[in-house]
Amino acid sequence: MPKGRYSLIRFLCWTSLVLLGATASTLAQEEDLDATYGQGNQSEGRYSINGTGVLAQMFEDRGHSVFYSRVLGRPTRKADVIIWAPDNFHVPTDAEVAAIEQWLQERSGRTFIFIGRDYDATMDYWIEVAKDATQEEQAMLILKLADVWGAHQVKRMAIIDDEDCGWFKLNADNTVRTIRSARSTSDWLDGISPGGLKMRLQSYFVESDKGRSSSYGRYEFDTQLFYQNIPLITRVQNRSKFNRGQIYVIANGSFLLNVPLVHREHRKLASKLIDRVGREKTICFLESEFNDWEDVPVLENAPSAAKPPSIVTILQTWPFGIILIHIIIIGIVYCFYRYPIFGRPKTKFEVASVIDDSNEQQSVSNFGRHIRALGDLLRRGGNTTFAQHCLQMYRERSSEQTTYQPQKRKKKPT
Repeated sequence: MPKGRYSLIRFLCWTSLVLLGATASTLAQEEDLDATYGQGNQSEGRYSINGTGVLAQMFEDRGHSVFYSRVLGRPTRKADVIIWAPDNFHVPTDAEVAAIEQWLQERSGRTFIFIGRDYDATMDYWIEVAKDATQEEQAMLILKLADVWGAHQVKRMAIIDDEDCGWFKLNADNTVRTIRSARSTSDWLDGISPGGLKMRLQSYFVESDKGRSSSYGRYEFDTQLFYQNIPLITRVQNRSKFNRGQIYVIANGSFLLNVPLVHREHRKLASKLIDRVGREKTICFLESEFNDWEDVPVLENAPSAAKPPSIVTILQTWPFGIILIHIIIIGIVYCFYRYPIFGRPKTKFEVASVIDDSNEQQSVSNFGRHIRALGDLLRRGGNTTFAQHCLQMYRERSSEQTTYQPQKRKKKPT
């Protein structure tokens, strides 16, 4: 083989091994990386980079009590503030809007915070990892970033442009923006360094067309933080429906989830949000999951996603139920017929010979069966010398007589 071709093959082999090793290392890191979205300290995703545990801890450090709920109903009635970061790309349904507004109406001064889904902290995490990586590792991390980006874009396909819930309308913009600075109509940016933010933005929420109409209740929209006329934080009020309560609509979690809150300026901005809810409040983090494009219901008594039928459901379905019942009964009868022993024990049974397959009635207590079986085995072996040797050994041992003579006990001296 020519030397050049051998060197090329060796180079390709080493390259393949390096790529396989790097891929295995990356996959191992991916398995250890929890990217569960919108869950906190009391849930499976408490250590997730997309979780809300850090934000919940910030609320607790400010004197608030925090709990988590997956149901919007009786568990959330005691809450003064509900924070919802749903793991889906849709606006709240009409039923969810009605439930939240009913909750706001039940007690004065409540606050509902809605955090948009169009952000994944996994991208920012791998970007930070790539900064300290070697050139070889950066090549693999670029592929990893492309994979994460593609997965997020596939999920974004669920976005419906101009979807309106009455509180806000969804603008399905695909442009990726990195926000370093923003503008505010109040004190949101007080104490925050200019250019210190690092927020990401694609789709965002704008004022609702339904909410502006008089027939819908006339919501009041106050955009308090924005970037190039794009709302980032909007306060929504309704004098007749909210009972002096308020709704804060956040474009996404790029400054409220666990990884974004590593940045100091993001923590300052999150503290401004905490100031808006008041003091010593009961905070509820409402959780919902993204499951194969079907949203896990958060409303009490809401229909859940379809599950595989249970055995009870099959028994109640015609005609499978009656067929399955007959099969079960026949199986039980067969088990009673095949395995248990009924009546008196048999004294004789039919046995088949291993030599001539003849059936004979044999007694259970007949020891001669053992002798005949041994003879049949020796016959099947076909070794006459070995059979005669075994027979001779048996005769020699049986002719030996061993007499047992008990020893006399010695009398103890008196």
